[in-house]
Amino acid sequence: MIKYYGFEVEDYNGAKLGHERIADMVEELRILHAEHFQETETLYLESPFDPDYRRYIWSEKENQFVVFTARRDGKMIGYLQYYIFRDMHSQGMMTAREDAFFFTKAHRGGGTASRLLTYAEHCLKQLGCKYVGMSSKAPAGGPDIGKFLERKGYAPVALYYSKKL
Repeated sequence: MIKYYGFEVEDYNGAKLGHERIADMVEELRILHAEHFQETETLYLESPFDPDYRRYIWSEKENQFVVFTARRDGKMIGYLQYYIFRDMHSQGMMTAREDAFFFTKAHRGGGTASRLLTYAEHCLKQLGCKYVGMSSKAPAGGPDIGKFLERKGYAPVALYYSKKL
């Protein structure tokens, strides 16, 4: 049985969009996380796939992490995960920063990802977030979602660089 929390579930083109808890769906999420990791992270990381689900669950319990899901016929087809925090430079401002945004290849292009992003933004606003940050793994060979984000009202504010030590 799928459990949704805190926000009204939305139906969109046969998909259910909602807020779920990681503890309720770790095994199912692990499958999509592995697919996501294979598509984006192995392009630049040499580290193996090994998410810290205990830490995710702890962060979620501390109201520092949320996961929004898209399901079709009960099966997870995509997710959007955010860290939520009080900005260190502007303490009165809650911010959400995307941890991972993924849809299985079979469920891309139909508008559900766009709708999940809109749904998540609405929920984050209810949680008190004033800003939301998203990223694209295009520079590392992942799908380029920059134009998609710009159509949704996002603007690039920084480039993030990484170096192996």
